[in-house]
Amino acid sequence: MKDGVPERKANRLATYNYSQSGVYFITICSKNKRCTFGTIVGGGVPDAPRTRLSPTRKIVARQLGNMIAFYPHVRIEKYVVMPNHIHLLIAIQQGPSGASRTHLRPKKPGLAPVGLRNAPAGAASPTSARASQVIPMFISTLKRLTNKTAGHALWQRGYYDHIIRSPDDYNTIWHYIDTNPAKWAQDTRYVTDFPDPVRRPGCCTNKEVTQMSRYFTKTLAALEPYTPGEQLKLPDLVKLNANENPYPPAPGVAAAVAGAVPGLRLYSDLTEAALCAAIARHCGVQPENILCGNGSDENLLLALRAFCDETHPLAFADITYSFYPVLCDLLHIPQHVIPVEEDFSLDLSKYHGLNETIVIANPNAPTTLLQPVAAIEEVVRTNPDSIVIVDEAYIDFAGPNASCVPLTKKYDNVIVVQTFSKSHNLAGARVGFCVANPELIADMNRIKFSYSPYNVNSLSQAAAVAAMEDENYFRDTVGKICVTRADTMTKLRERGFTGPDSATNFLFVTTSRMPCKQIFERLRQKGVLIRYFSAPRLSDYLRITIGTPEQMQRFFEELDLILG
Repeated sequence: MKDGVPERKANRLATYNYSQSGVYFITICSKNKRCTFGTIVGGGVPDAPRTRLSPTRKIVARQLGNMIAFYPHVRIEKYVVMPNHIHLLIAIQQGPSGASRTHLRPKKPGLAPVGLRNAPAGAASPTSARASQVIPMFISTLKRLTNKTAGHALWQRGYYDHIIRSPDDYNTIWHYIDTNPAKWAQDTRYVTDFPDPVRRPGCCTNKEVTQMSRYFTKTLAALEPYTPGEQLKLPDLVKLNANENPYPPAPGVAAAVAGAVPGLRLYSDLTEAALCAAIARHCGVQPENILCGNGSDENLLLALRAFCDETHPLAFADITYSFYPVLCDLLHIPQHVIPVEEDFSLDLSKYHGLNETIVIANPNAPTTLLQPVAAIEEVVRTNPDSIVIVDEAYIDFAGPNASCVPLTKKYDNVIVVQTFSKSHNLAGARVGFCVANPELIADMNRIKFSYSPYNVNSLSQAAAVAAMEDENYFRDTVGKICVTRADTMTKLRERGFTGPDSATNFLFVTTSRMPCKQIFERLRQKGVLIRYFSAPRLSDYLRITIGTPEQMQRFFEELDLILG
């Protein structure tokens, strides 16, 4: 016994039926017990210890949320992901024989199971197994799928199990899982490999520990915020890391902003009437089909707050705009993460009939790939009782007839989100909008008026109206970026880079000539910023925003010096 927790045994009980209804305490360790999944930060009563997320830890947590699709009769009651192991409290509610679910689970406030999505129709285990092997096969599937997503082996062989035999035993394990981060430094079962249990390799510094105050809500202690591209202010900087437009705003924007200055003594227009009208004319819809926000990110937040909750998950690709999981964590929305294919493409058939809120970035970021409207329409059609959000931040660079805005006239369950940051040259103004049927717009307005009614300020509204009304300037700048994009891709391929044809204002490329991280770092030293992602499957790629021809010339000059 340790802290009241029964010892875990590495070997299964030979005669025990691991498919019968009941609850099981499972522990799985990382390969070589490395701190693969994160680090423990915080200390003391006010700042409770917790696991700081790593990209690999997020893979594990998301896959845990997806396991019910393969094993619909198995529920994860509770789990914790520690730096080098995970604990699971697993309940078999109904085995293959039709046995009823366990009654061990205490009926106490606050002991609700982890929010997991409902299994899609026809979901089944990906592997066949004898009736007595449900728990072992569950663990095997979890290991296999997380290894595949990560691109390398994450786990040591085997696992430890303990059969829960009473409500008291259940409560003991529940408490043990809750308090495991606080006992990390004293847990000799896992940390004896390290000379200093308090400051082991890869763990945080004191600086990291003090990043959050003792007043920060504990419900968000593990929140990992979105990481934007660097915003350095250096002379002679070539900034190709944030997918901003390299050209100035439309000529009429400055005068429009100046004209709005006298009105700053008043609150901005709650309805954004002039802006909604300008957007509606541009998109070929009615003003009542438009909702404006503080960038497209706020429109995404409004949509998720309106159409998702703890029981209504959000489905999205594992490689896409990284703001989606951040919003889910912030709003306590369960996540259904769907892996992209080996070539980074989306198999949209996986989204058919999910009966979950869905968000699709189209074109996708950072992969630059575009899905045809017809393919997205099929997702919308097969999910008639769920909202489908199409995030079109880069759609204007994808060519004609690429937008899903026409679908909003045909279906009442689709929301199209766009922004002024990319093709309309107004990243600093923070203006985004969405197009949907008036009822959905009313739903999101209810959320908007509940927390930020004046969400788009007067100067930004004036700037956006002027930018949207200058169609000639819009088409000219988009056209120039597309020409530079094609030229840049040709030159990169001549230098040994590969990547998909882009439908965005950036490129997603890789090369075998030099590690991409090294290229990124050396370009940064020369004052040329591009984007590098350390996440699994992306660590061999670079994202390069398309700048002006002069900026791209500077980029190639520095790149050639680096590559030799």
